[in-house]
Amino acid sequence: MTQVYIFAEEGGMQVRDFPQSPEQITTAINQGKWEDYLGYDPAATKAWQATRVGRQVLVLSPPPPTILPEIKPTPREYQIMQCLCGGETVDQAAYQLHIDKRTVRYHLVRLRDRLKARTNAELLARAVALGLVRPELDDLFD
Repeated sequence: MTQVYIFAEEGGMQVRDFPQSPEQITTAINQGKWEDYLGYDPAATKAWQATRVGRQVLVLSPPPPTILPEIKPTPREYQIMQCLCGGETVDQAAYQLHIDKRTVRYHLVRLRDRLKARTNAELLARAVALGLVRPELDDLFD
């Protein structure tokens, strides 16, 4: 069993137990698949990122960027970036997030415009450089 500590912005905290390994939980949440662990939210009011600490997982809402304060992705945009950062295609992200692929593309166009990126790869590179999303690097070193 893995204990997952979920820290809400309001100061509250929840502790949940899951049978998956901490690595699996951290990877899933950081790839935008947080509904399996935090519940499905059709409005996507918060974005989430996970950090593994030993056998526990800490889940927090990512802080807004301080370098470019005008760039404030919505929770759904965070989720889409996390899915793509995890290696999913636009179609896979749409299926995972229960939204239409045209909606995913619409969000990506808006994000590319705000981050002044020409391609999705450039968008993700800038998002990672700004600390908006964290790619899961554990798989690279196994």
